[in-house]
Amino acid sequence: MQTLIHQGLAAFKALKYSLLVQNTGTEMRIATPYKHPNSGIYYFRRAVPIELRCKLNKTLIKESLGTRNPSVARRLFAIKQSECEQLFKLAHEGDTHMPDINVQNNRGDIAHNCKSETGTKLQELFDKYNQERQPSVKGLVESQKAISRFIGVYGEIVANDISGVMIRRFKELLIQTPSILSDRLRAQTLPIIISKIGSNYTGKTLSDSSINKHLSVISSVLEWGSNNSYFDENWHNPVRGKAIQRKCSQMDRMPFADTDLDKIFSSDIYTKQSRPRGGAGEAGYWIPIIALFTGMRLEEIGQLLVSDIKKEGDIWYFDVNDHNDKKLKNKSSVRVVPIHQTILDLGFIAYTHTTDGSRLFSLLKEDKYGKLTQNWSKWFGRHLPRLGINDPAKVFHSFRHLMKDSLRNSGVDEAISDAITGHSSSSIGRSYGQGYSLHILDKAIQSISINVINIKTNTPLKS
Repeated sequence: MQTLIHQGLAAFKALKYSLLVQNTGTEMRIATPYKHPNSGIYYFRRAVPIELRCKLNKTLIKESLGTRNPSVARRLFAIKQSECEQLFKLAHEGDTHMPDINVQNNRGDIAHNCKSETGTKLQELFDKYNQERQPSVKGLVESQKAISRFIGVYGEIVANDISGVMIRRFKELLIQTPSILSDRLRAQTLPIIISKIGSNYTGKTLSDSSINKHLSVISSVLEWGSNNSYFDENWHNPVRGKAIQRKCSQMDRMPFADTDLDKIFSSDIYTKQSRPRGGAGEAGYWIPIIALFTGMRLEEIGQLLVSDIKKEGDIWYFDVNDHNDKKLKNKSSVRVVPIHQTILDLGFIAYTHTTDGSRLFSLLKEDKYGKLTQNWSKWFGRHLPRLGINDPAKVFHSFRHLMKDSLRNSGVDEAISDAITGHSSSSIGRSYGQGYSLHILDKAIQSISINVINIKTNTPLKS
């Protein structure tokens, strides 16, 4: 009997182990983030399959996830897993160029071609920088992409060795990089991408904004390193002055015109109670209305809780805060926004009493970065052309531009307008005190008049 029990336990342990561990020849790896025992920072570690080690001349892929938060680490770990699978797929197909990811060789030494043997490497400095900042998952992934691309060009370089010439060359490569890459090209370093697309490439390349974001990430990390005494006192920022700004290279966002609003608010969503799947139920109806009369950012609206709809005296307002793991753009985003009378007249408060759960729009689902409105934004981007709004400068953010114009046209002071829309100000005086009273903000909100034909009569009121 005991023999049967021992056999059963052994079988159970073997099954459990097979679910947790990936066998890659001589290496065994538990498929979870690795937490450094001293720093508490989580790392991605993945053994290279034994049949690919000769091709890649590597045994281990290792990269810092830049966070101590276990839930954030798990999300980033899943992303890195996907990148590794793509790398292994390319290697199986005979393409052995390494993607923008730190890879260790058999001795555990990270390959590099930097000038110095000592000093803090750029990736290490980036990790320390993010330990202090604690950015969002998406922000961390996008920033890591810029750092990895730079390392893909220059190797694991010591941060203090980065020169202006290196930054210039990096910018020149980014200028030639296609804005849309195939899975195969996305796994390559910038020089390889440029060589593979050829000198005759005439497709769309990275925008000025995207290029400058890459440069800004490197600049911010280096500035942080200087401020925290990682460099000599005579250090200067090699990125300074190298931002790109090509004239008329990018269309500015434009506010919606009256004709655009007519198309949006006369659609089937408002006239026939249609609820497209991509619009996430009532979110497809209410989010544009709230944006129209408040200028709130899309994610600010999408992550509202029912408890964020409050009343003080006879004034209803949105309490825009970062409680309950909500994410805001900056400190100025924390604010109160009075609810325009038009929104109230459309039955908004009654709608809040019909919602299931704590969130105002419960059908919105988080993407892999934890953002609630990313998929909704894509749906709205497809929705506009279907309504006949094809101007690329007209996007959801156009509601915000329209709100700023509406406040200006109503004679509202710019400082009050900034307080309503959550724009930061360079004025030191505005950071003193507690800001404008709810009554002053409500007076400004109620003063705006936006011409939307038939929006009241077309509205399916909730009861």
